[in-house]
Amino acid sequence: MYDLIIFGGQSNMQGQTEGNPNDMPVANAKEYLLLSDSFKELKNPVGEDIGELLLASHMGGGSLVPYFAQEYVKGTGRSVVAVHAAKGATTIKQWLKNTAEGGERYKKAVEKMLAAKTKILAEGGKIGNILYVWLQGESDALAKTSGEEYREMLLKFKNDLKQDVGIDKFGIIEVGYFSYVCEMDNALDEAIQSAQVSLCNSDSDFVYLTGKAKELSLKQDWLNPEAPGHFSNKAMREIGESAGMAASKIKF
Repeated sequence: MYDLIIFGGQSNMQGQTEGNPNDMPVANAKEYLLLSDSFKELKNPVGEDIGELLLASHMGGGSLVPYFAQEYVKGTGRSVVAVHAAKGATTIKQWLKNTAEGGERYKKAVEKMLAAKTKILAEGGKIGNILYVWLQGESDALAKTSGEEYREMLLKFKNDLKQDVGIDKFGIIEVGYFSYVCEMDNALDEAIQSAQVSLCNSDSDFVYLTGKAKELSLKQDWLNPEAPGHFSNKAMREIGESAGMAASKIKF
């Protein structure tokens, strides 16, 4: 039995750290790759470059995915298949189904999720819970997307994934502060943050996982010194472990 965990969002979910942390593989977890239709051991770097639609962790660096999975496995005693489906510098509109901005990316991400399900079953496995994990919103703050607009689009995105993939829960890693990088008002980030929290409080499909990204985003010693507003490997571990522990307690 495998729980399927899908990781979506922009660069901080894609992973843009200072380099490969050279961790050991996560026990009882593996990653699905669409281009080769195969599983590999789960460790950084993660993901794969599929055109410009979905990208692997930047330049072979780290991400939060293995740390999340490790805590989830530890907390649940269940095995995991991870699907990395993220792309840096994307707004929520660039993930939406049947739109000019996001239609192709949505289609490819769903293709990868469904192919992972098919591969598990083809190898004689069974699928347990399906959790989608989202870390995104920095680009929407820069684009001055209103909280209400963001809320409506994220709700639509979740509903489409629920219908097309069969996700059971949509986990939110509350997005951190990013506007300061462009000398813009932090209120732009807070509009997105509030929209994410609001959905977790009003729709039972959404689950709030952690505020660690928000907390660490304003602490320079937790950031990648080579990429302003992006997290270091130690921050990826902190965020991933916090979110994974919370996810292990979800009542599906």
